[in-house]
Amino acid sequence: MTRVINNNLGLIPLAGVCSYDDACKVGYDIDHNVNLLRRYLYSETQLNQIFAAHISNTPEWEVKGAFGLHIWLDAEHSAALRKRVTEMREPPLHLDKVPDAQIEAFFGEVIRAETTLELLVGIYRVAKPELVRSMKKHLSETNPLVDQPTCRVLKLILVEEEEMIPWGEAAVQALIRTDEDQHAAIKWQKHLESFLFAAGGISGDLAKPEDWQPSEPRSNGQPFAIQVEPRRDARFSDTYNSTANFDQYYFDENRPADERTYALLYKRLREMDVPEWMGPIIYTTNGKPWEYYQDMSRQLWDEARHSMMGEVGLYQDGVEFYKYPVEFLTSMALNSKATSLEAHLVLWYIEQGLMPKDTGKHFEWAVAKESDNELAKTFQDYDWADEVLHAQIGRKWLVPEFKNMEELKQQAESVMNRNLEEKARLSKQSDQKEWWPEFLAEIRAGRERTRGGVTAS
Repeated sequence: MTRVINNNLGLIPLAGVCSYDDACKVGYDIDHNVNLLRRYLYSETQLNQIFAAHISNTPEWEVKGAFGLHIWLDAEHSAALRKRVTEMREPPLHLDKVPDAQIEAFFGEVIRAETTLELLVGIYRVAKPELVRSMKKHLSETNPLVDQPTCRVLKLILVEEEEMIPWGEAAVQALIRTDEDQHAAIKWQKHLESFLFAAGGISGDLAKPEDWQPSEPRSNGQPFAIQVEPRRDARFSDTYNSTANFDQYYFDENRPADERTYALLYKRLREMDVPEWMGPIIYTTNGKPWEYYQDMSRQLWDEARHSMMGEVGLYQDGVEFYKYPVEFLTSMALNSKATSLEAHLVLWYIEQGLMPKDTGKHFEWAVAKESDNELAKTFQDYDWADEVLHAQIGRKWLVPEFKNMEELKQQAESVMNRNLEEKARLSKQSDQKEWWPEFLAEIRAGRERTRGGVTAS
């Protein structure tokens, strides 16, 4: 109903946020709004932790990569919601308090998925679609003018959440290969939906269906114990093979420019082991400000993205990224023998070694620049920028843990030496067959075939 026709001089009123009639909607009061936002941020926080808990032990490479992106996006979503809550007369305290025991029970089941298929179903068929439903309902019911800052946050989150779900559904479909898989997916989905309905959904307003029945929980009420051993799917072989010395290859000025650059690309490919040891760090480190998990999740995604750069670099010249060994000795050693703080120290120690101009990331970029591989040069350019950020993140969160920088360096060196010893022990599980010359010959042949380039000699 139009109450009055204002003379707005032909201009759109209310900054274009909404119509006058929409602005007359009473919407949510502050207390109800904050209660809903707390439920959303708790859900985003739990999703971030679920990705952290499972990324290492999930074998499928493409799923690891997607988890690397989604863990960061959910960390960002949680941070945005936290900020909005603190703007609404709520002190920035107790933001991680469980808002509803039934929601806690629901996510306690999602994290206890026993297969990748179950994990994908829980995240992308149940949890995220319900989060999207709740946020869309919020947008439809709150006053769009008085609550515009909330609406903006929810709209931005929804863009990314709605992009994740189709990827997840496609992944579910890819992993349903038998009737047994289909049955398992449906059974797990119904199990989780039972807990979701018990909570009234993420927003607390989801009505139970008439045939709703409670489901027996997998959770025993104790914190979820993660499986830290990194795993790779059946396409990968000889994952303990450490014969390729990429640093030696690209530092050697007597080697051809293309070989030095391919060594960098393969080094990028191998960086998937960093998310495999960062996930457990994030999950097992408790009591930090949310900014810590936000920063670490960003770094985890960057490292997964670097691995994808290597994957694309091999694809460009016609070699499957899983054909030759992609070892995971560092993540295997750290996850099994180091604490979360020690694992972070190793990460920082490596990053500090990448900062000097003559030996670090600038040098790697210069090596790629000397070749005619323009894509590799671009990859190294962005890898360099990312690693500067990562070194800052390490200093930000590790320096306060020690009396001074000297103690930090000593502890890092000690853990690094132990890690090298453990890696040497683990490498005995491989016959250590040399493969680099074969890879180099194949990728050079692929380059000639796909790009018609001239191989450096």
